[in-house]
Amino acid sequence: MLIKKYLHSCLLIENKGKKLLIDPGAYCFIENKIKPSDIGPVDAILITHNHQDHYSPEAVRVIARMRSPVILAGEEIGSLLEGENFEYQPVSGGEVITVAGFTIRSFEAAHGPLPAVLPNNLGFLINETILHPGDSYNVHDAGRLEVLALPVGGTWARLVDSLEFAKRLKPKTIIPIHDAMLKDFALERIYDLCRHNLERHSIIFHPLSLGEMLEV
Repeated sequence: MLIKKYLHSCLLIENKGKKLLIDPGAYCFIENKIKPSDIGPVDAILITHNHQDHYSPEAVRVIARMRSPVILAGEEIGSLLEGENFEYQPVSGGEVITVAGFTIRSFEAAHGPLPAVLPNNLGFLINETILHPGDSYNVHDAGRLEVLALPVGGTWARLVDSLEFAKRLKPKTIIPIHDAMLKDFALERIYDLCRHNLERHSIIFHPLSLGEMLEV
């Protein structure tokens, strides 16, 4: 499988010619480094929760025009999708679904704390290999992970909690996500802290620049 990062929490996973996109949110496009059309056609879209940095209806519309993907989401965000005239397949925590050749296991993963009403957040485990937890450190049994997409910044996220989450799940490799608001020297500093801390636990910290791919 190939993993490509499109800024913030948006990942594209490719396997045997099929493509699965996770969380194409507004933060991916806000600085015009890429456009939704640059992602190209995909076979499935997963959306972890309804915050704008994870779900952009405008982006989904552009991407969906290129190849009618299956859209998987919880019922809470499903009502928003229906309001935009998107067809979607509802999914709940604990389900295992096969879509476009990908096996997707979903988790109820409580969103990190915010001074606001919390949305329902789902984590997704792809092919028992790659975990995207959305905005959560509350996935507790994901098996033997190859790759964890780890949120490292944000209004709800503490780096100490992020690192403890990573060490608890013990993946072989971590790709940092949820980091679009961290700029320049701050992003470098966060990455360095993560790298030095996790390498002591034999976990590889592997940031992906825009368009860079990791094969697993």
